[in-house]
Amino acid sequence: MEQKTRNTNEQPTAQTIRIAGTEVELHPEHPVRFACMEHVDQEIDEYVDQFEAAPDTYRAEDVEGGILDKRCRVCGAEGKIALLRGKGM
Repeated sequence: MEQKTRNTNEQPTAQTIRIAGTEVELHPEHPVRFACMEHVDQEIDEYVDQFEAAPDTYRAEDVEGGILDKRCRVCGAEGKIALLRGKGM
């Protein structure tokens, strides 16, 4: 029996991240996550449930950083939406 496992590639939280050329300071207790369009609602719900705060959402292509794994945590497909918490946003 094949068991589907969740991709737990939660991104280590950096102090800042570049989004569309702008430096954004992150809340250290909230990770950066990515989701495909099919699973974005599910990922937002889980983010809110886990961190008790709604994430800020951005197009994944606007989030700069070569070390970020931009795959959907649910299915492993290319992430289209970034979920994170920026300070002052």
